Amino acid sequence: MLPSTARDGLYRLSTYLEELEAGELKKFKLFLGIAEDLSQDKIPWGRMEKAGPLEMAQLMVAHMGTREAWLLALSTFQRIHRKDLWERGQGEDLVRGKEGKGDLQTTYKDYVRRKFQLMEDRNARLGECVNLSNRYTRLLLVKEHSNPIWTQQKFVDVEWERSRTRRHQTSPIQMETLFEPDEERPEPPHTVVLQGAAGMGKSMLAHKVMLDWADGRLFQGRFDYVFYISCRELNRSHTQCSVQDLISSCWPERGISLEDLMQAPDRLLFIIDGFDKLHPSFHDAQGPWCLCWEEKQPTEVLLGSLIRRLLLPQVSLLITTRPCALEKLHGLLEHPRHVEILGFSEEARKEYFYRYFHNTGQASRVLSFLMDYEPLFTMCFVPMVSWVVCTCLKQQLESGELLRQTPRTTTAVYMFYLLSLMQPKPGTPTFKVPANQRGLVSLAAEGLWNQKILFDEQDLGKHGLDGADVSTFLNVNIFQKGIKCEKFYSFIHLSFQEFFAAMYCALNGREAVRRALAEYGFSERNFLALTVHFLFGLLNEEMRCYLERNLGWSISPQVKEEVLAWIQNKAGSEGSTLQHGSLELLSCLYEVQEEDFIQQALSHFQVVVVRSISTKMEHMVCSFCARYCRSTEVLHLHGSAYSTGMEDDPPEPSGVQTQSTYLQERNMLPDVYSAYLSAAVCTNSNLIELALYRNALGSQGVRLLCQGLRHASCKLQNL
Repeated sequence: MLPSTARDGLYRLSTYLEELEAGELKKFKLFLGIAEDLSQDKIPWGRMEKAGPLEMAQLMVAHMGTREAWLLALSTFQRIHRKDLWERGQGEDLVRGKEGKGDLQTTYKDYVRRKFQLMEDRNARLGECVNLSNRYTRLLLVKEHSNPIWTQQKFVDVEWERSRTRRHQTSPIQMETLFEPDEERPEPPHTVVLQGAAGMGKSMLAHKVMLDWADGRLFQGRFDYVFYISCRELNRSHTQCSVQDLISSCWPERGISLEDLMQAPDRLLFIIDGFDKLHPSFHDAQGPWCLCWEEKQPTEVLLGSLIRRLLLPQVSLLITTRPCALEKLHGLLEHPRHVEILGFSEEARKEYFYRYFHNTGQASRVLSFLMDYEPLFTMCFVPMVSWVVCTCLKQQLESGELLRQTPRTTTAVYMFYLLSLMQPKPGTPTFKVPANQRGLVSLAAEGLWNQKILFDEQDLGKHGLDGADVSTFLNVNIFQKGIKCEKFYSFIHLSFQEFFAAMYCALNGREAVRRALAEYGFSERNFLALTVHFLFGLLNEEMRCYLERNLGWSISPQVKEEVLAWIQNKAGSEGSTLQHGSLELLSCLYEVQEEDFIQQALSHFQVVVVRSISTKMEHMVCSFCARYCRSTEVLHLHGSAYSTGMEDDPPEPSGVQTQSTYLQERNMLPDVYSAYLSAAVCTNSNLIELALYRNALGSQGVRLLCQGLRHASCKLQNL
């Protein structure tokens, strides 16, 4: 509901519009539609065309605020020759500027609401927006008290973003309590630093703070005014300005007196978004510092004075940054509260999918699909990755396609994430590949061979890297050691180190690949498991072309030859039987997504036995690869789920037949699983035995399999 002053202004405006004849109201709308000073606040013509006086007043107030709506209405009255309305309107309090503190705040909150309530997706078409409140999903925040042991555990733990909050070194914190005292701070902090890696949602969080404050959901009773300062925008400014100019640039109207705001600076909050994006001149700015809020100074001096609390020391600051700039920022601040953004918890990921897909049925399908593929679902803790995955899946659903792993493989997801960093929104700086391009991948590989995830500056220097060059993928961790502090770097997630280590193997030919495969041995518990999955994925032609086109990195054909030779040796040493590590090998081959390669790799096995297939995704991997087992004579697929009534299953109590039926239907394998098996039995004339243990095909799945069994090319003897 609108505040009383805004509500009164709206109804007063509607009474003026009611005095217009039908033709005059139409002219009023036409002039409003071409008003040059509206810019992005223009009301769509489709909404104005059939609006009556009250609806028209509501549209104007909603799009531009009460006072601006009045001022525009009066100027338009003049243009349609209704001087009587213009003269009478000059006496309205809102027009004369007789606003008290509450009215001034209301005007500003209206403006903030209009500015931040809509957001553009990174791939949005011109004019296409989504509601921020409808899309935003709460991020996991923790107060940071890092030490090396805990940091190592953070990256080793698969579900680290949840386990982390249970450790005594960190404490979860909510946005509502960022500026509240706690057991360590008897006084409220004046500066809060929000740190997070690329794609963690720092800017969206800053926008949501602005919107929630304007809507009365955040910091009420704590801050009278909250101002948003974009460091990216400050980089473009080459003129001197004062704090008064800075605030005026955030205000909806020019020339308004701001002295009243400065009477209570402790009631002001400045959000400084993207400190890491500032030009080096900001970080290295030297005095004399600015001490007066009306004094004009270069923007780097002005911002430096504000952050150092030399200027308006009573105001509060909320600063967002990537970890790479923490050291420089730390030298400017006095007793800040450090908070780290960990991305989405498991529950938040689920919530995000439901918020992204307006259709609940689609959201449920997507969530069920992703839950069956754990590596992809886990990776969605990064908000940008969640967006990449949802965008791809939405395109599939809208085109009527069946859901498939998207963007088909885990490797492709990471590659798409890299692409999203290299091609940011228009008008923003592009991601720069490090000067020593391969230093990042060699650092990752050396760390992985030695099972090391924390690197010092000497490690980076050894690989020709500088911390600033690789800040997109590396976190900075500062630890206390005696009376000194030491700085260490780590990849933003262990999986990124594994991804770059796989690149190293693919780029460095036979020896690196041979070493990785020998160490791995297709054991899911091996520390190189995900790295080898990525290595296979990079053999895909599309991935290879992407690396060459965008990074100038070429993968030698010898890598494929080495992988195929290693698989052939494995078949020779195991009597042409694929059983040990079979699920792992098929999962790796699935990453390649190339028929010729998979068929050649599996041509050395006459017997394929896969046990403990526990998820739908694992079933899909096995059936997908089964199509290319052209030399296999015996194929056994042992499922460990998706069936009921077996001796290993607990007996069900009576009276739950409906629930049991529901669970069986829910756990049925997709029809495409049976379609793959059907293709396998009719394209492999060597296959004489197929065993499917605990595979819940469903009635349609059975029909599809039977079609393959009836095919003339099917030579199956035992099923």
